[in-house]
Amino acid sequence: MLDSLARQLKTIEAEALPEAEIYRQERLHEGLRRMPARERRHRDPGGVLQCPICGTQARRFLPFGLAGRRNARCPVCGSVERHRFLWRYLTRATGWLHQRLRVLHTAPEACLEHRFRALPNWRYRSVDRFDPAADILADLRALPLATGSQDLILTSHTLEHIPDDRAAIRELGRVTRPGGVVLVMVPFDPRLQRTLEDPANDTPARRMAAYGHPYHYRIYGADLIDRLAEAGFDATVVESKRWLTPHQRRRYRINRNHLLTCRRR
Repeated sequence: MLDSLARQLKTIEAEALPEAEIYRQERLHEGLRRMPARERRHRDPGGVLQCPICGTQARRFLPFGLAGRRNARCPVCGSVERHRFLWRYLTRATGWLHQRLRVLHTAPEACLEHRFRALPNWRYRSVDRFDPAADILADLRALPLATGSQDLILTSHTLEHIPDDRAAIRELGRVTRPGGVVLVMVPFDPRLQRTLEDPANDTPARRMAAYGHPYHYRIYGADLIDRLAEAGFDATVVESKRWLTPHQRRRYRINRNHLLTCRRR
Protein backbone atom coordinates (compact mmCIF):
# COMPACT_ATOMS: atom_id res chain seq x y z
CA MET A 1 0.00 0.00 0.00
CA LEU A 2 2.69 2.50 0.97
CA ASP A 3 4.48 1.98 -2.34
CA SER A 4 1.52 3.53 -4.17
CA LEU A 5 1.11 6.23 -1.53
CA ALA A 6 4.72 7.35 -1.77
CA ARG A 7 4.50 7.69 -5.55
CA GLN A 8 1.19 9.52 -5.56
CA LEU A 9 1.22 11.42 -2.29
CA LYS A 10 0.90 14.91 -3.78
CA THR A 11 -2.07 13.83 -5.91
CA ILE A 12 -3.71 12.17 -2.89
CA GLU A 13 -3.21 15.24 -0.70
CA ALA A 14 -4.82 17.36 -3.40
CA GLU A 15 -7.83 14.99 -3.19
CA ALA A 16 -7.49 14.20 -6.88
CA LEU A 17 -7.27 10.43 -6.39
CA PRO A 18 -9.91 8.55 -4.35
CA GLU A 19 -8.93 6.10 -1.64
CA ALA A 20 -10.78 3.24 -3.34
CA GLU A 21 -8.68 3.59 -6.48
CA ILE A 22 -5.39 3.65 -4.57
CA TYR A 23 -6.31 0.49 -2.69
CA ARG A 24 -7.62 -1.21 -5.82
CA GLN A 25 -4.28 -0.63 -7.56
CA GLU A 26 -2.32 -1.93 -4.59
CA ARG A 27 -4.49 -5.03 -4.17
CA LEU A 28 -4.06 -5.86 -7.87
CA HIS A 29 -0.29 -5.48 -7.49
CA GLU A 30 -0.24 -7.69 -4.40
CA GLY A 31 -2.41 -10.22 -6.18
CA LEU A 32 0.46 -10.95 -8.56
CA ARG A 33 2.35 -12.60 -5.71
CA ARG A 34 -0.57 -13.70 -3.52
CA MET A 35 -0.53 -17.39 -4.43
CA PRO A 36 2.96 -18.23 -5.71
CA ALA A 37 3.32 -21.73 -7.09
CA ARG A 38 6.83 -21.92 -5.72
CA GLU A 39 8.31 -19.17 -3.63
CA ARG A 40 11.95 -18.49 -4.37
CA ARG A 41 13.92 -18.70 -1.16
CA HIS A 42 17.07 -16.64 -0.96
CA ARG A 43 19.90 -17.65 1.36
CA ASP A 44 22.94 -15.46 1.64
CA PRO A 45 25.69 -17.31 3.56
CA GLY A 46 26.72 -13.99 5.07
CA GLY A 47 23.19 -12.83 5.71
CA VAL A 48 22.60 -11.74 9.28
CA LEU A 49 18.93 -10.93 8.69
CA GLN A 50 16.25 -13.57 8.40
CA CYS A 51 12.56 -13.46 7.54
CA PRO A 52 10.75 -15.91 9.84
CA ILE A 53 7.87 -16.15 7.37
CA CYS A 54 9.65 -17.34 4.20
CA GLY A 55 13.08 -18.21 5.60
CA THR A 56 14.99 -15.72 3.47
CA GLN A 57 18.47 -14.82 4.74
CA ALA A 58 20.01 -11.57 3.55
CA ARG A 59 22.60 -8.99 4.49
CA ARG A 60 19.97 -6.31 4.17
CA PHE A 61 16.26 -5.94 3.57
CA LEU A 62 14.56 -3.35 1.35
CA PRO A 63 13.47 0.10 2.49
CA PHE A 64 9.76 0.61 3.12
CA GLY A 65 7.30 3.27 4.26
CA LEU A 66 6.72 6.88 3.39
CA ALA A 67 9.98 7.77 5.14
CA GLY A 68 11.84 4.82 3.61
CA ARG A 69 12.63 2.80 6.74
CA ARG A 70 15.89 0.92 6.23
CA ASN A 71 15.96 -2.89 6.29
CA ALA A 72 12.19 -3.10 6.61
CA ARG A 73 10.84 -5.26 3.77
CA CYS A 74 11.77 -8.85 2.98
CA PRO A 75 13.04 -8.96 -0.63
CA VAL A 76 11.26 -12.28 -1.31
CA CYS A 77 7.86 -12.44 0.41
CA GLY A 78 7.44 -8.69 0.94
CA SER A 79 6.80 -8.89 4.68
CA VAL A 80 7.49 -5.87 6.87
CA GLU A 81 8.09 -5.68 10.61
CA ARG A 82 4.51 -6.10 11.82
CA HIS A 83 3.94 -9.14 9.59
CA ARG A 84 7.03 -10.85 10.95
CA PHE A 85 6.00 -10.06 14.53
CA LEU A 86 2.50 -11.45 13.95
CA TRP A 87 3.85 -14.62 12.34
CA ARG A 88 6.38 -15.14 15.11
CA TYR A 89 3.62 -14.72 17.70
CA LEU A 90 1.27 -17.15 15.95
CA THR A 91 3.93 -19.82 15.54
CA ARG A 92 5.64 -19.48 18.93
CA ALA A 93 3.01 -18.31 21.39
CA THR A 94 -0.11 -20.14 20.18
CA GLY A 95 -1.11 -23.52 18.80
CA TRP A 96 -3.73 -22.01 16.53
CA LEU A 97 -2.06 -22.96 13.25
CA HIS A 98 -2.66 -26.61 14.18
CA GLN A 99 -6.23 -26.28 15.45
CA ARG A 100 -9.53 -26.51 13.59
CA LEU A 101 -10.64 -22.90 13.44
CA ARG A 102 -12.98 -20.65 11.50
CA VAL A 103 -10.71 -17.74 10.62
CA LEU A 104 -11.44 -14.31 9.17
CA HIS A 105 -8.53 -12.20 7.86
CA THR A 106 -9.16 -8.50 7.17
CA ALA A 107 -7.33 -6.71 4.34
CA PRO A 108 -5.13 -9.80 3.88
CA GLU A 109 -1.41 -9.32 3.35
CA ALA A 110 0.02 -11.34 0.47
CA CYS A 111 2.97 -12.58 2.52
CA LEU A 112 0.59 -14.26 4.99
CA GLU A 113 -2.56 -15.06 3.06
CA HIS A 114 -1.36 -18.01 0.97
CA ARG A 115 0.23 -19.58 4.06
CA PHE A 116 -3.01 -19.34 5.97
CA ARG A 117 -5.01 -20.72 3.05
CA ALA A 118 -2.71 -23.73 2.89
CA LEU A 119 -3.52 -24.77 6.47
CA PRO A 120 -5.79 -27.84 6.09
CA ASN A 121 -7.44 -27.36 9.49
CA TRP A 122 -8.42 -23.70 8.98
CA ARG A 123 -11.69 -22.62 7.40
CA TYR A 124 -10.10 -19.42 6.17
CA ARG A 125 -11.84 -16.44 4.57
CA SER A 126 -10.55 -13.00 3.70
CA VAL A 127 -12.53 -9.75 3.78
CA ASP A 128 -11.68 -6.44 2.11
CA ARG A 129 -13.49 -3.27 1.14
CA PHE A 130 -11.78 -2.82 -2.21
CA ASP A 131 -10.21 -6.08 -3.37
CA PRO A 132 -12.51 -8.09 -5.68
CA ALA A 133 -10.29 -11.14 -5.09
CA ALA A 134 -11.25 -11.25 -1.40
CA ASP A 135 -13.62 -13.99 -0.31
CA ILE A 136 -15.94 -11.36 1.16
CA LEU A 137 -16.22 -7.86 -0.30
CA ALA A 138 -17.54 -5.84 2.62
CA ASP A 139 -16.98 -3.05 5.10
CA LEU A 140 -15.94 -4.13 8.62
CA ARG A 141 -18.85 -2.10 9.97
CA ALA A 142 -21.35 -4.40 8.24
CA LEU A 143 -20.06 -7.95 7.88
CA PRO A 144 -22.34 -10.43 6.10
CA LEU A 145 -21.55 -13.12 8.68
CA ALA A 146 -23.61 -14.87 11.32
CA THR A 147 -23.32 -13.84 14.95
CA GLY A 148 -20.65 -15.84 16.78
CA SER A 149 -19.49 -17.56 13.60
CA GLN A 150 -15.71 -16.90 13.87
CA ASP A 151 -13.14 -18.52 16.16
CA LEU A 152 -10.23 -16.25 15.21
CA ILE A 153 -10.04 -12.88 13.46
CA LEU A 154 -6.79 -11.32 12.27
CA THR A 155 -7.01 -7.58 11.69
CA SER A 156 -3.76 -5.73 11.13
CA HIS A 157 -3.60 -1.99 10.45
CA THR A 158 -7.22 -1.78 9.37
CA LEU A 159 -9.18 -0.08 12.18
CA GLU A 160 -7.26 3.19 11.89
CA HIS A 161 -8.58 3.52 8.32
CA ILE A 162 -12.23 3.51 9.45
CA PRO A 163 -13.84 6.82 10.52
CA ASP A 164 -16.28 5.12 12.92
CA ASP A 165 -13.93 2.49 14.35
CA ARG A 166 -16.24 1.74 17.29
CA ALA A 167 -18.85 0.44 14.84
CA ALA A 168 -16.22 -1.85 13.30
CA ILE A 169 -15.08 -3.09 16.73
CA ARG A 170 -18.70 -3.82 17.70
CA GLU A 171 -19.14 -5.81 14.50
CA LEU A 172 -15.98 -7.79 15.20
CA GLY A 173 -17.43 -8.52 18.64
CA ARG A 174 -20.71 -9.65 17.11
CA VAL A 175 -19.21 -12.20 14.72
CA THR A 176 -16.64 -13.60 17.20
CA ARG A 177 -17.87 -16.54 19.24
CA PRO A 178 -17.70 -16.33 23.06
CA GLY A 179 -14.16 -17.37 23.96
CA GLY A 180 -12.95 -16.58 20.46
CA VAL A 181 -10.03 -14.24 19.78
CA VAL A 182 -9.38 -11.19 17.65
CA LEU A 183 -5.73 -10.27 17.08
CA VAL A 184 -5.52 -6.51 16.57
CA MET A 185 -2.58 -4.52 15.26
CA VAL A 186 -2.89 -0.76 14.77
CA PRO A 187 -0.69 2.33 15.10
CA PHE A 188 -0.57 2.23 18.90
CA ASP A 189 1.31 4.32 21.45
CA PRO A 190 0.65 3.17 25.04
CA ARG A 191 2.19 6.41 26.31
CA LEU A 192 -0.88 8.25 25.03
CA GLN A 193 -3.66 8.14 27.60
CA ARG A 194 -6.22 9.01 24.94
CA THR A 195 -6.33 8.16 21.27
CA LEU A 196 -5.09 10.99 19.05
CA GLU A 197 -7.93 11.85 16.69
CA ASP A 198 -9.78 14.95 15.56
CA PRO A 199 -12.79 15.22 13.21
CA ALA A 200 -11.27 18.48 11.93
CA ASN A 201 -8.61 16.38 10.18
CA ASP A 202 -11.04 15.79 7.35
CA THR A 203 -8.74 15.82 4.30
CA PRO A 204 -5.88 13.56 3.22
CA ALA A 205 -3.42 16.44 3.67
CA ARG A 206 -4.56 17.15 7.24
CA ARG A 207 -4.50 13.49 8.18
CA MET A 208 -1.03 13.16 6.68
CA ALA A 209 0.18 16.04 8.83
CA ALA A 210 -1.51 14.75 12.00
CA TYR A 211 -1.05 10.97 11.74
CA GLY A 212 1.64 10.43 9.12
CA HIS A 213 -0.75 8.79 6.64
CA PRO A 214 -3.42 10.36 4.39
CA TYR A 215 -5.96 7.60 5.08
CA HIS A 216 -5.49 7.20 8.83
CA TYR A 217 -8.04 8.71 11.18
CA ARG A 218 -6.14 8.27 14.45
CA ILE A 219 -3.16 7.04 16.41
CA TYR A 220 -4.43 4.80 19.18
CA GLY A 221 -3.57 5.31 22.83
CA ALA A 222 -4.06 3.27 25.98
CA ASP A 223 -7.83 3.86 25.84
CA LEU A 224 -8.04 1.38 22.94
CA ILE A 225 -8.42 -1.24 25.69
CA ASP A 226 -11.64 0.51 26.75
CA ARG A 227 -12.98 0.63 23.19
CA LEU A 228 -12.42 -3.08 22.87
CA ALA A 229 -14.04 -3.71 26.27
CA GLU A 230 -17.18 -1.88 25.11
CA ALA A 231 -17.58 -4.58 22.44
CA GLY A 232 -17.10 -7.42 24.92
CA PHE A 233 -13.36 -8.05 24.59
CA ASP A 234 -10.74 -8.52 27.28
CA ALA A 235 -7.54 -7.27 25.64
CA THR A 236 -3.93 -8.02 26.50
CA VAL A 237 -1.11 -6.00 24.94
CA VAL A 238 1.93 -7.91 23.66
CA GLU A 239 4.92 -5.62 23.01
CA SER A 240 7.66 -6.81 20.67
CA LYS A 241 10.42 -5.25 22.79
CA ARG A 242 9.31 -7.25 25.82
CA TRP A 243 8.26 -10.47 24.09
CA LEU A 244 11.31 -10.86 21.81
CA THR A 245 14.95 -10.76 22.80
CA PRO A 246 17.19 -8.01 21.37
CA HIS A 247 18.92 -10.65 19.23
CA GLN A 248 15.60 -11.84 17.78
CA ARG A 249 14.49 -8.30 17.02
CA ARG A 250 17.74 -7.59 15.21
CA ARG A 251 17.78 -10.86 13.29
CA TYR A 252 14.15 -10.72 12.17
CA ARG A 253 14.12 -6.93 11.78
CA ILE A 254 11.16 -6.35 14.08
CA ASN A 255 10.84 -2.81 15.39
CA ARG A 256 8.73 -1.60 18.31
CA ASN A 257 5.34 -3.11 17.62
CA HIS A 258 2.26 -3.94 19.66
CA LEU A 259 -0.22 -6.75 19.21
CA LEU A 260 -3.49 -6.92 21.15
CA THR A 261 -4.92 -10.34 21.94
CA CYS A 262 -8.63 -9.72 22.44
CA ARG A 263 -10.72 -12.56 23.86
CA ARG A 264 -14.50 -12.36 23.50
CA ARG A 265 -16.29 -12.69 26.81
